[in-house]
Amino acid sequence: MRVLLDTNVLISAFIFPGGAPEAVYRMALRGRIEVVTSATLLAEFGRVLVGKFGWDEARADRAVVQVARVAEVVDPQERVAVVTADPADDRVLEAALEGAATAIVSGDRHLLRLGSWRGIAIVDPATFLTSNPPSSGAGGPRGRSRSSGRAGRPGP
Repeated sequence: MRVLLDTNVLISAFIFPGGAPEAVYRMALRGRIEVVTSATLLAEFGRVLVGKFGWDEARADRAVVQVARVAEVVDPQERVAVVTADPADDRVLEAALEGAATAIVSGDRHLLRLGSWRGIAIVDPATFLTSNPPSSGAGGPRGRSRSSGRAGRPGP
């Protein structure tokens, strides 16, 4: 399953451990889901870690690199104008479309109000986990390196 994890989900996974966002991100680390993102969304992730949560640049860069290793980074070719209340949310839709995602996992109210878009489900982390429970086993990453190699929290 190809999934786009919105910036707010990644932020929650790294900043507030133990919740549904972290559980979804750990599914990606274990290779249970394929994550798609874009350079624009990765840059936003780094900016929020530094600007809102006070991470130093080097720490934020390590987090961005970790997500980039887990995800397929796409270059959206189609621009859309769907979320009039917050046009920046359109970048999420564009990346999901380009990456052929089947779902967007987000906590953003504007995106969640859409419910789905062009056949892509838009759900919050708890709903995603209800429909796609993480395995209880200790599965490792498949294929290319998908984690930082550290135990514990997903963040640096």
